[in-house]
Order: sequence, then C-alpha cells, then structure tokens
Amino acid sequence: MRKAIIIPIYLRLHRPEELVHSEGLRLAKRAIESLKILEDRDYTLILPVCFDVERGDEEGLLLNMDRALRESLKAIRDGRRLVFTSYNLRDLRGYLKQRGFIDFHSQIGLKGFPNIRNAALLLAQAVSTDVAIFIDSDEVIEDSDYLGIACEHIHQRWRGRMVYGKGGFYVNPDGNILLPPSHHWWRLFWNKTKWMNGVWERILSSRRRLVPTPVLLGGNLVLHRDLFRSVPFDPYIPRGEDTDYLINASQFGFAIYFDKELRVKHLHPERKGEYFYEELRWDIERFLYEREKIKSGKSLDLDPYPGYFLKRSLYPKAILTSLFLSLDHVVKGEWKKAGGFLHNLHLIFRKRDGGWLRYLQFKEDWERAMEAIEKDRLGKILEDCWI
Repeated sequence: MRKAIIIPIYLRLHRPEELVHSEGLRLAKRAIESLKILEDRDYTLILPVCFDVERGDEEGLLLNMDRALRESLKAIRDGRRLVFTSYNLRDLRGYLKQRGFIDFHSQIGLKGFPNIRNAALLLAQAVSTDVAIFIDSDEVIEDSDYLGIACEHIHQRWRGRMVYGKGGFYVNPDGNILLPPSHHWWRLFWNKTKWMNGVWERILSSRRRLVPTPVLLGGNLVLHRDLFRSVPFDPYIPRGEDTDYLINASQFGFAIYFDKELRVKHLHPERKGEYFYEELRWDIERFLYEREKIKSGKSLDLDPYPGYFLKRSLYPKAILTSLFLSLDHVVKGEWKKAGGFLHNLHLIFRKRDGGWLRYLQFKEDWERAMEAIEKDRLGKILEDCWI
C-alpha cells in the first residue's frame, strides 16, 4: 500500500525576507522533524506550500521565496520530499488548461484550506498514492506506529461497510482530548466547544474502535484513493472543509469513520483577537452554506455538531453572537473592531445560490482531471519539486 503524508504549509508574510524566520516555517519544520519517530519509513512526504504575501503573484518574488524555502527544508534529513509551492502552481494550472479544463484550472490553488488540500490530492494522485494522510503543520507525531494505525482497516469492510477514510483525535498539550471550556460570554449561543466535546465524549464512550461520526479533523485525516479521486474538498467553503468533506463523501455513499486510536499532538499557536474575528465570520458563512447544501442532498445525522448550527435557529444565533462580540469590543474601547463584527449581519442576509450544484460541477471536472493525471503522472511539472 503506497502511502503519502501530506503537511499543508501556510506562510503568511508581510515581506518575503520574513520567510526563513516565520512562525509558519518553524511549525512546519517541527512537524516534519516529528516524523522521524515513525517505524514505517515507506511513505512519500508531500508539502504543498502557500506563499500568502503582498505582491505574492509576481513570478520573480515567488521564485525567490521558493528557492529560500527549499534551501531551508534541505537541512532536515528525512527522506525524499515533494515540495509544491505557489511558484509551481502556474505549471499545474497550465497543464490542466492544456488538457481542456478551461474553468476548472483556475479553481485549483493553494490559498484557502480546501484549495491547498485539493492541490495536495492532485499531487498524491500524480505519485500513485493509495492512502493520503493529512497532518497539519501545528501538530507532531508521538506514536512510532502512527502509520500502521492510520492504514489499519482502510479499504476493508467494517460491520458490513467499506472503510474509505478515517479521522482521528487531536491531543491537547495537557494530554486531554476534550477541549477546555470556553469562558467568553459572547459565545452564549455559539459555544462550539460544548457541542464538539459532545461528539468526542460519544466517540470515546463507544466500545468499538471505529465509530460513525458527524465531525472530521483535517489535521488527522486518512483518505483512500478510491475516495479522494472521486470526491474533492469543496472549494467554495471558507472554513470547516474537513467536516464538510464528510458530508460530501456521505452523499455519494462513501463511509468515513472515526478511529479512537488515531491520535496526533496539537500544538497550535496562541490565538488572538483577530483569530476570533475570522473564525466567527467564516463559521457563519460556512454554516449558512452547508445548511443550503444539505437541503439538496440525503438526510444525514450531524448532531450534536455541526447539526446544532445547521437548523433554522442559525440566523438568530449568528445575529446575536455578532452583536454580543461587537459589544464586547465596545466595552474595551475597540470601536473599529466592534464595527467589523457588525459586518457579519451583511453575510447573514446575503443571497446564496446553488452551493450543491456548483460543487457537483466541480466534482465532475475533478474526476476527469484525476483520470488525466493518473495517465500523465505530471512528470515534467514535478521533476524540479523534489528535494
């Protein structure tokens, strides 16, 4: 079974010179270093890298950052790695356009959570991967048998159904799996922590190792090729692409389970006020989008999370939470930030058309692109990406 470990890397920079000293690169190196503990060394490491920087589309600028990144990663001696950056993206898009994917080629990118995952899956297909294993850059592997656990039961029957994918737990720095309770008063109607912990408690209490789940965590995710060459991540969703992937896969009859033994240590950086602003805005967009999407497909049991946010009560919850968070910043004298949260009201009432239909069209193009890449292997495009 040919395996690929995929670590998406986001490098958000003000200036290109910051790259070699950036937190994003430091976290990525730590994640890559942690792979040395693995007993099974038979895998390909795929590193899709997004350069998120002002003037980041200039070819010369991207080339310089690409070279600086590769030079920095060469210091980590841990097998052969496929490094695919924003500089390489133009060649991949050119290939897709040449093969007749006129609209599809522009939808393949590295900026945005679903996009960088889709680009990675195209690369996994190009190197003939059977199992793609996603790990986020702010995580580390602590179990030497992680790959053995990840691949166990994949593409085998479990209680009458074929296992096409598995999700696993994040272990917090303190060793716990349950998330610490949220003490932010403005989350009165938006307490995601409470409902996510409800899912984890239900899974942990199961007597079985593989458990049906309404949630996936993208930083500990295993996908078999029969699944990922048919089902892409949804490029139109701003956040929560992992659980959304579960929804999409389920619509097409693919079973993805939660594996209680599959675990990674999650060591995310400190989250500041800007994070909560983006999180709430993206969550509102995501839940409104998914609410419309599931109306067009099969009925799924998504309770307690994300189902709590996909009911009709989503609208008042989103409005009140935005107002509460705005008020919280008013009290702190942060008037500009307070006004930013009121912008969420515009998102709530914005018209949304054809989420599921747009995704179905993307999926159709995705399957044809996967067939082309399986045949062509992208040899010339990838030959300079290996380090």
